[in-house]
Amino acid sequence: MSKRSRFVIIDGHALAYRQYFALPVQAFRTRAGEPTNATYGFTRTLLDILQQEEPDYLAVSLDRGLSGRDTMFSEYKGTREKMPDDLRPQIERIEEVVQAFNIPVLALEGYEADDVIGTVVRLVEEQDVEIRIITGDRDILQLLSEKVSVQLPKRGQQDVVWNLAAFRDHYGLEPWQLVELKGLMGDSSDNIPGVKGIGEKTGVTLLKKYGSVAGIYEHIEEVRGAMRKKLETGAELAELSRELALIQRDVPVPFALEDCVAHDFDANVVLELMRTLEFRSFSDRLTKVDQLDMFSPEVPASTVQQATEGVETILVRDEAALAELVEALESAEGIVWDVETTSVDQMSCDLVGIALAVDGKRGWYVPVGHAEGPQLPRQQVLDALRGPLTNPGIPKFAHNAAYDLVVMQRYGVDVSPVAFDTMIAQWLFDTSSKFLGLKNFARFVLEPPVEMTGISELLGTGRKQISMDQVEIERAAPYAAADGAITWRAVDYLQPRMLANEKLHKVYTTLEMPLIPVIAELERAGVVLDTQHLQQLSISLGERLRELEETIHGLAGGYGAFNINSPRQLNDVLFGKLGLPTANLRKTSHGFSTDAWSLGRLRDQHPIIGHIVEYRELSKLRGTYVDSLPELINPHTGRLHTSYNQTGTNTGRLSSSNPNLQNIPIRTEPGREVRRAFVPQAGTQLLAVDYNQIELRVMAHFCEDPTLLEAFRQEQDIHAVTAATVFGIPLEEVSYKERDFAKRVNFGLIYGMGAYSLASDSDLTLAEARKFIDDYFGRMPRIREWMDATKAQARSGPVTTLFGRQHEFPVLLDNRRSNPVAVSRAERVAINLPIQGSAAEIMKRAMIDVHHALAAQRLDARMILQVHDELVLEVPDGQLAQTSRLVVEVMEQAVELKAPLRANAEVGLNWRDMQPLAP
Repeated sequence: MSKRSRFVIIDGHALAYRQYFALPVQAFRTRAGEPTNATYGFTRTLLDILQQEEPDYLAVSLDRGLSGRDTMFSEYKGTREKMPDDLRPQIERIEEVVQAFNIPVLALEGYEADDVIGTVVRLVEEQDVEIRIITGDRDILQLLSEKVSVQLPKRGQQDVVWNLAAFRDHYGLEPWQLVELKGLMGDSSDNIPGVKGIGEKTGVTLLKKYGSVAGIYEHIEEVRGAMRKKLETGAELAELSRELALIQRDVPVPFALEDCVAHDFDANVVLELMRTLEFRSFSDRLTKVDQLDMFSPEVPASTVQQATEGVETILVRDEAALAELVEALESAEGIVWDVETTSVDQMSCDLVGIALAVDGKRGWYVPVGHAEGPQLPRQQVLDALRGPLTNPGIPKFAHNAAYDLVVMQRYGVDVSPVAFDTMIAQWLFDTSSKFLGLKNFARFVLEPPVEMTGISELLGTGRKQISMDQVEIERAAPYAAADGAITWRAVDYLQPRMLANEKLHKVYTTLEMPLIPVIAELERAGVVLDTQHLQQLSISLGERLRELEETIHGLAGGYGAFNINSPRQLNDVLFGKLGLPTANLRKTSHGFSTDAWSLGRLRDQHPIIGHIVEYRELSKLRGTYVDSLPELINPHTGRLHTSYNQTGTNTGRLSSSNPNLQNIPIRTEPGREVRRAFVPQAGTQLLAVDYNQIELRVMAHFCEDPTLLEAFRQEQDIHAVTAATVFGIPLEEVSYKERDFAKRVNFGLIYGMGAYSLASDSDLTLAEARKFIDDYFGRMPRIREWMDATKAQARSGPVTTLFGRQHEFPVLLDNRRSNPVAVSRAERVAINLPIQGSAAEIMKRAMIDVHHALAAQRLDARMILQVHDELVLEVPDGQLAQTSRLVVEVMEQAVELKAPLRANAEVGLNWRDMQPLAP
């Protein structure tokens, strides 16, 4: 019988961390001062595996995010300390080492290494291959099988190899039940809460009897006494914790086992890197080729083309070449344009060069702002290109067009018409795509694939990083030309696919593309800040923080002054000096967790906790907004500008960054004071128009429930109507408490709230919560019918928004390998996405229509902010009434719904103190 092939996959970050703390950083530095302890330990382990384990296949996986767990639970891994400064640069070096050994790095933006490993293991298990996972995370034990073993470190001893028999012997469970156990007991290392009062021993006992978390709750009546109460109280956390601990096994990571062949590398490449890192002992090991039969004479040729090799670069640096370029552009069927700039801030960067293409084989680069080298004057180039770039008969293409458009507009060229944006097109096809960046798209989506030069190869990284204007023109030209030509190829690839999809093509051409110039206008407009108010607010917050500090120190039981921001010192005070209970609190390297979740559990134990929470909230508010926003004001415009991202969410909502102006806090008085700093320029006022309960109106439109529709048509209070309907009382007898409760249910259902959530968020028992929801659906059955129909649709194909944007749920399309929690979560998202997505589309349609209506009416008002369901405009004093009526009318007529759209307008001299406009 032939020996089974072996595949070893390494959790790269886990091994790097382990080696960093195992070896003294002071003893491992190059002569230039570069820290190398983690890199050295990692490389040594890699060589040991190659020489001693002799695997047939080898791969390394790295973290690139949290796989969405942070959106499920904001405090996921919140207790982990940040990566040490001496380790961060070594992670990049470790990737270089792995690449030098020709070992694939399996990673995907947004995903944890565990989920990548889980997916890869599933794929390899289908073949006759033995699998060994090397990690430091016991969660991986859930992947154990007849073919899969896991190697874990053991303090002070050699690594321990777990197999299926060892797991069964230790836990008395099956590996898949480890997830169920984590759902009950939690995991302090990842800040997974679990059920309060349930430990490993109790959890194992319950699982041996009932099999799973779901099985336990199906037989909850059989559990007696305090244990049942703990389980009922922690039901929602059990489900959440189980989902957090579950390793995803359907991550879209590119993988082929044949790419992981071990021992297939160029020894000279590795030796050169070892010399750079000054790892002389490893150089000796590598040169003993007679003892190590592991070097292939050559690396198999890649099927991926290098972009700079497949694109002709035309450098334009004299008038004759510029004239030839203009001639080519004027006769083109379309033009790709791309700007090279000094930074990613479109409102403050300097234009360095312009890349252009009219096909996928060649690209022009026109340098205009490099520090050195012959180049034409910037204005001469812009004047020459203005004609073809603004010709209405020639469509313009770009990747992330809004950025390039804003930059060109700042320099006096309003590129139009913008007909195709390859980033937005790719996002529409897959709103969860990790390949929205042009480089990743070209490598993993484009056919045939293309390997493009990374920007770090031109600019460098870290302290030695330069800006594009410092790059030699001869080096920048091929990079920029390739960007243009490859974008053209992306258009060729995506455009016919978009045309073939009638629904997406309609969304693309009527909504997303027309929105680009509107976003450009928003980003260029910016907002005015009252910096004096923020300065005063900073002073008052500072005074309050000092008061809190004194109060906290006074309540510390004679401990004296201490650093409130230090987890270790806070541990000493709370659990040492004051002796607060630590039961069920997660342990950390500095004692017990003092994160927000933990402090919330201690709030009733001592008055110091409330003051610490307030201290943290005010510190964050002051640092994130009050002190930082004035520093971000553009020195040229005197205004604060943000970036809006069309492709930042699955639902289609616009997101804001640098800074995020959609997240200004409004629920606390200090938070509202931040909004007070947003003011209009002299002679104008702020006009804010927001949709009234747009998501509930969309849900009513979809489900056609007569009670909801009639309430909206009669412009009644929808939450009061809901309360009256469910409680069976007259509308006028609905109390504030009953209305508020109905409001929570109305909005909760949109987000998939169940009975456990409702019970934990109210004074109801679990049985009462179930009864209320049953009564809710019993009185308004069309809502449940629509939800059930939507879940059924998601199991057979994509769910669709109002405008036709589609979203698929692989977990529901093929749930044979899926766990019940993942299925339940996908069903909740499937219900929510059409509602939120449609609301986002209505807002986008309204923004486009308002943009055109203001121009048509020759009004001087301009949009300056978009925040979820609200538009904020800056309006001249004499045009307030006309503009307000127009914007409300346009927004209400953006889309015709069965539950009519309604918009509310308010005006004011700051964003906090807005009032309805007087008739």
